[in-house]
Amino acid sequence: MLTPKVSVVIPTYNHARYLPYALESVIYQSYKNLEVIVIDDGSTDGTSEVLKPYRSRINYIYKANGGTPSALNFGLSVATGKYICWLSADDGFIGDKISKQVRLMESDPGLGFSYTSFIVIDANGTKQYDVNSAFYPNKQEMVTKLMEGCFINGSSVMMSSAALKTVGNFDEGLPQAHDYDLWYRFLRHYTCGFLAEPLLAYRWHGENMSLHPNEACSIIVQNRAKRLFSEWLT
Repeated sequence: MLTPKVSVVIPTYNHARYLPYALESVIYQSYKNLEVIVIDDGSTDGTSEVLKPYRSRINYIYKANGGTPSALNFGLSVATGKYICWLSADDGFIGDKISKQVRLMESDPGLGFSYTSFIVIDANGTKQYDVNSAFYPNKQEMVTKLMEGCFINGSSVMMSSAALKTVGNFDEGLPQAHDYDLWYRFLRHYTCGFLAEPLLAYRWHGENMSLHPNEACSIIVQNRAKRLFSEWLT
């Protein structure tokens, strides 16, 4: 199998206690053609000290606090991989995630992005349960079902960097649902791939942004989707 470079962008804000787990889940992947980019979004919890043992393996960039989409876009701007993954600083990859997802992406040049199922872990990293993510091979059905809510876990996603240049980066005007917005833009131009195997550990620790969803952001995204897919959505 060809081994194109994969960039893993890890935005972090005051998640020093979880970062080693996230980093080691990437660094110890069987897939070796990686660049790991950590964007520290103005942390004040000693993140830079925690990262010192990993500095030779990562590109660490500190910036003033601007929110998750701002940190993600900063990472995207310096990423050089053919494919790009986003990993939240409190989550972790499982098994041979990158290798398996590269194989999927390489099998179909029409794929703009792909995602996987995942497991939920608690604050201590103990597995709680599996989440078998929804997926609809028919694009119209996929677009329609996404209107009921975003079932794609952003940390499980691998994106084509070429496709990303076509659809644009995350909307920094959306403090939440910026990923939901991007998936719709991808789907306007590309198809989506899926691996049913859980290849991500998603940490639920009671401080997750999704614990307090901003419904206004989701409504903005859904209204945009109606304009993007006016032939299917009303």
